[in-house]
Amino acid sequence: MKILIAEDEPSLRENLQWMLELEGFEVLAACDGLEALAMAQTHKPDLVLTDVMMPGLDGFGLVKALRENPGSSTLPIIMLTARADRTDTRTGMNLGADDYLTKPCRREELLEAVHARLERSRIQQLAAQRMQMEVRQAMQIDTLTALPGRDLFEQQLDNALNACPTVSLLCLGLDGFSKINESLGTGVGDLVLREVGKRLQQCTLQSDRTRPYDAVGRLGGDQFAVCLADLPDPAALAAHAGNLLRALSQPYNVSGHTLFLTASIGGSAYPEQADSVHALLLNAESALHHAKPDGPGTYVYFDAAMNRRVARSLLIHNELHRALENGDLQLFYQPQVRISTGEVVGFEALLRWQHATMGWISPAEFIPVAEQSGIIVQIGEWVMHTAARQAAQWLARGHRNFRIAVNISVRQFVGQDLPQLVDTVLKETGLPPHMLELEVTESLALHSVATTLAILHDCKSLGVKLAMDDFGTGYSSLSYLKRYPLDALKIDQAFVRNIPQDQGDMAITRAIVAMAHSFGMSVIAEGVETIAQLEFLRALGCEDVQGYLFSKPVPADQAATAFAGFATYPAVSDPVI
Repeated sequence: MKILIAEDEPSLRENLQWMLELEGFEVLAACDGLEALAMAQTHKPDLVLTDVMMPGLDGFGLVKALRENPGSSTLPIIMLTARADRTDTRTGMNLGADDYLTKPCRREELLEAVHARLERSRIQQLAAQRMQMEVRQAMQIDTLTALPGRDLFEQQLDNALNACPTVSLLCLGLDGFSKINESLGTGVGDLVLREVGKRLQQCTLQSDRTRPYDAVGRLGGDQFAVCLADLPDPAALAAHAGNLLRALSQPYNVSGHTLFLTASIGGSAYPEQADSVHALLLNAESALHHAKPDGPGTYVYFDAAMNRRVARSLLIHNELHRALENGDLQLFYQPQVRISTGEVVGFEALLRWQHATMGWISPAEFIPVAEQSGIIVQIGEWVMHTAARQAAQWLARGHRNFRIAVNISVRQFVGQDLPQLVDTVLKETGLPPHMLELEVTESLALHSVATTLAILHDCKSLGVKLAMDDFGTGYSSLSYLKRYPLDALKIDQAFVRNIPQDQGDMAITRAIVAMAHSFGMSVIAEGVETIAQLEFLRALGCEDVQGYLFSKPVPADQAATAFAGFATYPAVSDPVI
């Protein structure tokens, strides 16, 4: 152990040094506070003995300087004075001294104080080390499930890659877990996650094939991972994934609720598809991302094409931001036709994008990317302004009795002040409110009903029209149809497409039309392409249609020619526009 003495009296300094060296301590000696401070910073002693009265920098100044330095802030310090003055004692202790001895001190008194302070320092260091270990462990172990967290799981995965010739990885995500938190609270959700962790451990770590490097971890949220060493082939990995899916689909009995959940799984293998922990995790998570859209309870094994699709998605994400900034997005307009008269009663504004090098990019490809990234909010504002401005121009040219319909995304609806945006657009463009129609989707029903109703009523109070888009493809509910202030339902083209061949689609279409009329709403059918479809809808009393039978979506200058009206039975192969 190393002790530093700061004492300006040579004989006392030598005496202290002699007594401590006899006990086996390594002793450093300084004749004043400044020298002692420099030696403390250089030699890192385990304890400091300092006189109070010294030239240059006294003992009080030395204590203060040592305590202010992070490297010596916890260093044990014993102060020495020739005067038993309580004021000196109090001042020293307030500055951070640990003990106080009066000179001349006896050998036994000195050694007792030194040993006591060194022992206390040792105990404090051990406690600090133990606390640091507990903090690191707490950071690596998920406190909710007691499973390894992402960092610790990655370490276990790395150990497996270094020790085993083959390693397989499964990434799991629960389907629709957010609904549990939203409807029953996070407390119930936490109990479900804990049960999921137990089931994964039971299936993986307590099976007959368990290997030393098998592991289960929680990556975050409702996402888990399973490491499996030395599986013979992808079929064995698929079999284990199937076992996990079956285990997780069993009922969850928590807090008096019986809940049913499914999971999706993505799988990848080392060294066949990845050469590192990072690549293996990236591949399995990419496979999970592709499994989710295929429906609940799906398992997908990684292939290289997934990375190409991910790269394409990233490219579209980046280019979409530039497209919005550079004005490369366009609006096309598809006429909506009154069946009984053939006159145009509206246009739906549809987003289009022609990239300079990639050409036309389908909305089915870029709109989901815009939704996921959040840029759909800015795009939605641009669409509403542009469409309303175009409608106002047509109105100024003498065209009347039509509406302009714009689609409102869930993100735009929930995350922004939609009524304020609508009010601003109407005032800036001068478009009469009844000529603007907002098309919302059934997925809004998954969000807060109270908030949704409030926003819809606020928009309705401005005088605009409201339509439910793609009705029948989502979470259809009579309860929200009854409560929401809708003016129209739009029948999705998925039901219209197979009329009159598919009796089921015909029955659904009949039901939608009857239900809409019972609630006092009009009906617009999308995707009308044949005279047979038009005639079927006419017989049901469907008011309006849109589709290739009349016109595909076209730029504004071409769409304006539709104001001349349509024959009620145009030729299928020869659209008017």
